[in-house]
Amino acid sequence: MKYRWIFLLAITVSLALSVIASGAEPDRNRYHQHLEAADKPPCTNHDASVFCTHLPLVEITTDAPVPEPYLQEPSAGSRSVWAVSNKVRNYEMVPASVRYYDSETENNHLTDQPAAAERAMFRIRGASSRSFDKKNYLLKFMKEDMTHSLDVSLSGMTADDSWALHGPFLDKSLIRNYLCYNLAGEIMEYAPNVRFCEMFLNGEYMGLYLLTEKAGYSKNGRINFTETDPNLTVTSYILQVDRGAADSRYDVETFGSNSYLTRTKLHAGQGHIEIVYPGKSLTQNQHDYIVSDFSRFEKALFSFDYNHPDRGYRKYIDTQSFIDFFLINEFTLNYDAPGLSTYLYKDVSGRLNMCVWDFDAAFDYYRYSEITPETFRIHNALWFKYLFKDKAFVDQVVDRYAGLRKRFFNEDYLFQYIDDTVAYLGPAVQRNYVKWGYSFNSTYNGVDYDYLEPESRNVRSFEEAIRQIKDTITVRLDHMDHHLDRLYTLCHASMNKRYNHQTEAGGA
Repeated sequence: MKYRWIFLLAITVSLALSVIASGAEPDRNRYHQHLEAADKPPCTNHDASVFCTHLPLVEITTDAPVPEPYLQEPSAGSRSVWAVSNKVRNYEMVPASVRYYDSETENNHLTDQPAAAERAMFRIRGASSRSFDKKNYLLKFMKEDMTHSLDVSLSGMTADDSWALHGPFLDKSLIRNYLCYNLAGEIMEYAPNVRFCEMFLNGEYMGLYLLTEKAGYSKNGRINFTETDPNLTVTSYILQVDRGAADSRYDVETFGSNSYLTRTKLHAGQGHIEIVYPGKSLTQNQHDYIVSDFSRFEKALFSFDYNHPDRGYRKYIDTQSFIDFFLINEFTLNYDAPGLSTYLYKDVSGRLNMCVWDFDAAFDYYRYSEITPETFRIHNALWFKYLFKDKAFVDQVVDRYAGLRKRFFNEDYLFQYIDDTVAYLGPAVQRNYVKWGYSFNSTYNGVDYDYLEPESRNVRSFEEAIRQIKDTITVRLDHMDHHLDRLYTLCHASMNKRYNHQTEAGGA
């Protein structure tokens, strides 16, 4: 019997090694709504005037008007709709009642019994997207007393009090975030879960939305690590890299930013680090610990011993997480990352991991100018410009890409995924563009809706938007196939002289 178990163990190990060697991905039990949601028969018990959807349906009624972002006069020569520097974020929230409909077997209607009916605080969220006609929103569920948060589970996602409602407006395909979050969720340890839904706000139909988990800690899951204890100095933590915290006590200045190794004065509007978790319970001791702990990683990365097995950066980070973050954002041309819309998290007894956020402009849909698929950029940003001087890191990036190319970075897989998603959305796409279809026009009621430059990049139909994603994927994969090995120039000895601070007298 003993030898039988030894044999079985040997077979198991052998199979596991063969999977690793082949680059195959382990199943992460990621829920893909368009594949796993039950088919629902058409309704026959009401007329066409009744709103009816196969998607989850969210109805929000606010107690007061939703506060708009404050706008200042645009600077000379700027396009006011994109004058982000002239826009002031408004974090004021209003109380609201939320009803969420999500029948597993039948279509959803506003007259149905809701799956959840709760109170919440509600506001507009986002940065440049605040200029859009179709807004993004933040929901924070509250108990009836409206003073204590309430964890709520929606469509099987982890119960939590905070949720984002992403309303695709710039993204005419409607699917960029859905595709990319789920792709990242298959590749990385954690990526926010998402569900398509349709939304009504104060009785008005607002179109197709993507209900999205906020990247954060929950006792029920999401980012899974040891809960903080305000009585202790050492703590698990989540950091966000963006434009800086609304409350300065959550801002973080680390070794890298203080020495301008990860942020320069020219990029003062991005690359700022803020503490997301611990939240309100954050103590000054914990704040100081987080700064010190993160700075230890940066000092190791910037040091002469950056690639030392004991004193180098690998002691502090989950290298695979950084590699996957790099590849998913490079593949999708998501160049807000990592200076904006980026999260890092660390368990009190673990290593730093990276988490993706916001793919609204992925696949060459940036606003001002074209991002050609024949490029690489993230290797020059923040910590990555130092990670890539380590040849072992570059080796891992190249090997990981080769493995992902067999499945998740594969045109057949991706095109089928896109087509199946569009088919699943069905009539919801048409309903959305009955509401927002004017955004395909160059101008409408005197407003310029050609947000992309040059003008020829702006798509004029949903079908064209889907084709644009596919065309970009084809060109992008071809470029990565033939040019990813150029990253080896970043770890060449001649390239690293300046980083290693070697002088001519030192034999550089």
